Amino acid sequence: MEKQQFSDGISNDIGLLPDFCDVRIIFMLVLIVELLAMVLSMAIPSTTEQFWDILAFVSMMMQWIALLNAALLCLSRRTLNRLSAPLTMIISFTIMMVVTLVFALILIRLNLWMQLDEYTSPLGEHFLLRVLLMSGTIYAIVLRYFYIQQQWKLNLKAQSRAELQALKARIRPHFLFNSMNTIASLISFMPDKAEKAVEDLSDLFRASLKEQNIHTLKNELDITRSYLDIEKLRLGDRLQIDWNIDKSLFDEEIPALSLQPLAENAIYHGIEPLPDGGRVGISAQREGDGLTLTVSNPVSESAVVSHSSGNRMAQDNIEQRLRLAYGNNAHFKINATNRNYTVTLELPVT
Repeated sequence: MEKQQFSDGISNDIGLLPDFCDVRIIFMLVLIVELLAMVLSMAIPSTTEQFWDILAFVSMMMQWIALLNAALLCLSRRTLNRLSAPLTMIISFTIMMVVTLVFALILIRLNLWMQLDEYTSPLGEHFLLRVLLMSGTIYAIVLRYFYIQQQWKLNLKAQSRAELQALKARIRPHFLFNSMNTIASLISFMPDKAEKAVEDLSDLFRASLKEQNIHTLKNELDITRSYLDIEKLRLGDRLQIDWNIDKSLFDEEIPALSLQPLAENAIYHGIEPLPDGGRVGISAQREGDGLTLTVSNPVSESAVVSHSSGNRMAQDNIEQRLRLAYGNNAHFKINATNRNYTVTLELPVT
């Protein structure tokens, strides 16, 4: 599936209209329209034999109208979503009403070969008026639903952007102090490592100050590696890192700060509480048509609850940003056991 484009936040594809070119949306549309056709057919007084004729007629009319409207909105969606929400609703409503009017007039002129004249031609304007009133009501409700959904997504995007800024600004005081102490202790007898630690720390601060919300997997791995290099100086042999990276994925774009906060959680909640430390596993692999990122770490039995509930800010923020960026095409999974804690991100790739 094609991933949504990123710009000024998480996604610029939060328009009023959904993607009517999506097969899943068309399938749901057909099902909903058919259910509505059955309800309307049952509301018309008729014999059993007449009911099936009426259902066939109503279904045919409603499905054609729905599919024609979906096709037109599919073609015009990009243009309409650039407009303001009220203007988009007015134009969309007008398009759908015109399609309904034209199709209803065509049906009246054809005299309905299914022998349902008593429900169409003899009623003349009454049939047309009933169709337009019913359709207009349905269209208004649907557009209102689209508007509410759009506002919810915009609010979620704003909240996610604010949390991302907080995430970027949040460098734990203990990490900063420990890093400075580590650098100070290395200056006299290991100046090269001290210099490298300063460079890594500056890279982390530079990344936290950037307004960029998307970058390549390689950039994210570089930031994560800089963080882990600093922690490695402090924790020594207590911290071991297992990298399992598919280098062919380096140019794939992912939301910024998708891995580094997870690595930070792995150190803070997993490695530090263990007297002997442990191994943090970081993986980036292609699985099918997607990119799978995994961060795993050992935990003590007493630290499982703390890891799961003690620091959800980073995980919740990443999960929200994935949902905004990729919709239902991305997944955020947590697997917590008594001995291990694993976070998996499943992302689509182009």
